[in-house]
Amino acid sequence: MNWKRLVNFLLLFIVLLVVMNIVLPRFFPAPIKPAGQAGGAAKAAAGPVQQTISAAKQIVTLGSAVRGRPYHLALRVSTVSAGLESVELNAARYRQHLNSQQPLVLMRVRRGYPLAFSTGQVIVNGQVYPISQMVWTLLRATPTVATFAFQLADVDNRPLVRLKKIFRINPRTYNVYISQRIRNLSAHPLTVQVDMLGPVNLPQDDRSYDFRTFQCAGYRAASRYLDTSNFPEVYQEKMLGADTAPVHLGSFQGPNRLLWIAASNRFFTAIMRPLPVAPVQYDLLDNGQRIPRLADLQTAEVRRMGPAADQADPRGVCAVVLRSAPLILPAHGAAAIPLTVYFGPKKRSLLAGSSSAAAGSSAYEYNLYHYLAVIQFNQGSWCAFLTFSWLALGLMKLLTVLNALVHNYGVAIMILVIVVRLLLHPLTRYSQVSMITVQRKMAAIQPEMERIRKKYAKDKKRQQLELMRLYKERHINPAAGVLGCLPMLLQMPIWIALYSGLQVDIDLRHAGFIPGWITDLSSPDTLMTFHTPFHVWVFGYVWHGQDFLALNLLPILLGIAFFFQMRYQMKLTPAAADPQQRQAQKISQFSVFLFPVFLYNVPSGLNLYICASTLAGLIDTWRIRRHLERIAPALNAASTAEPKKRK
Repeated sequence: MNWKRLVNFLLLFIVLLVVMNIVLPRFFPAPIKPAGQAGGAAKAAAGPVQQTISAAKQIVTLGSAVRGRPYHLALRVSTVSAGLESVELNAARYRQHLNSQQPLVLMRVRRGYPLAFSTGQVIVNGQVYPISQMVWTLLRATPTVATFAFQLADVDNRPLVRLKKIFRINPRTYNVYISQRIRNLSAHPLTVQVDMLGPVNLPQDDRSYDFRTFQCAGYRAASRYLDTSNFPEVYQEKMLGADTAPVHLGSFQGPNRLLWIAASNRFFTAIMRPLPVAPVQYDLLDNGQRIPRLADLQTAEVRRMGPAADQADPRGVCAVVLRSAPLILPAHGAAAIPLTVYFGPKKRSLLAGSSSAAAGSSAYEYNLYHYLAVIQFNQGSWCAFLTFSWLALGLMKLLTVLNALVHNYGVAIMILVIVVRLLLHPLTRYSQVSMITVQRKMAAIQPEMERIRKKYAKDKKRQQLELMRLYKERHINPAAGVLGCLPMLLQMPIWIALYSGLQVDIDLRHAGFIPGWITDLSSPDTLMTFHTPFHVWVFGYVWHGQDFLALNLLPILLGIAFFFQMRYQMKLTPAAADPQQRQAQKISQFSVFLFPVFLYNVPSGLNLYICASTLAGLIDTWRIRRHLERIAPALNAASTAEPKKRK
């Protein structure tokens, strides 16, 4: 077997896998599940809609996003369809941009588009009453609570149903309580269904790739399992084409039912979870915990919204559309559809919650419903199996601990480099000594190998047997050369895991290292940006339909470091006598420039790690070279020693 060719093939294969994992997700996100239609058919709109008391649009602000105010967020609620116009996080916690003091806009609906958590239509006894553009009456407004009402009339202008919607925030958390109540105003029983929107897509917050998704979690009755990975996941980028069909997410009832739906971008999320109504029934989980059943909501789907929903639009709007179950209301009876929504950061320490927290508390609910699942390290790429989510999570936790000690994530990354290098140093030293020893022994027996090849040129099997006999006599293990690649192979999973973790870990957002240069370790270290009339593959990016070219310095420095490392290691390696080995060496000289090219737009934290690791590798190689100089006489003696005669 030609071990050198096998090693070169494996290295090339691994490089291609890394490239696929980093580059392909930016151009080919994972496919979404087949579309479906939520809810059953209803009759055409019938009957007039009762005009509300106040016909003028009003905006109510709950909470505050101003620095210094004791709130986590601010909601702007409109009386038109009783929906959210915007959600902002407090500027003291999260800013819109690195050099801005403005609060972060978590959700803002464009003018002319349906509002998040607005009521679209009411279906009474099979007849549809569209109310998406109607103005509701503001009944109550305080800094933390707003109540709206809308009254619906039948064809004879008699009161039919009354809708009341309540928005309530908790100043100490990111949770928002939204409840829609329906009351039958007639003297006869009514069957009522309500269509309303859930979360609308969040803004895109990464220039290179659209991380925005809609994802779900649900309950599997057969295994009593809370499933966070096998329900449909919808990628915003796949919904921006023309005539995109809705994607059915599932039902909130039945044996395999939805529990929550989240709209997320790279660092933030809006997790909507329906709440039960009395009397509450529970299902057991496999860990012994209980989750309540739901009876008020039926189906959910993701759908393009707005006036241009059937056209290709890079800024298209998608939303979760909810349909309630058929609510049978007796005369003057009522029902409610309560929701809780988490509008906030995808912060591990917060979303993980605690199983030991008080029942009913936010920490307990986050843990029970496994909100931590919204943090996805693979982002659904075609090479998701390479992202090593467990390793990425472990590295992010380690970086958090190191940052707590040094208060700088850049320094923490450097310490991580030192830790990994110290752990790999014994293997690096042993592998390089073994590789060079084998290379020198192979060079010493080249004349004998050439003689065997010529003698048995027509008998390849005998030629291979004689070569193996020669290796055995000279105590040469050709496979030992593979050990020289082990340190690099062992570091590649760390590179991939760091790439995945740094992309989505909010603790790295706006975390700087060198002022004026590396100011955000979760993004490329862009020095300058140029607008281009065409797209430049790898080095360019598209932002809201416009093409740009960025000048990033760290990947260039990384290429220089790779070049000097390669040149320095070549001095340690004897000149290959085998033509195939010489060809492999030439290929490796050019392959060192592949990584800087494909790492051009990755987070600067990853490039900082690889660059620091490469420089540390140069120091490691220098130390090993000094060790080889000390043992050179022994290596030369071993490579030129005559074999013992066979008895």
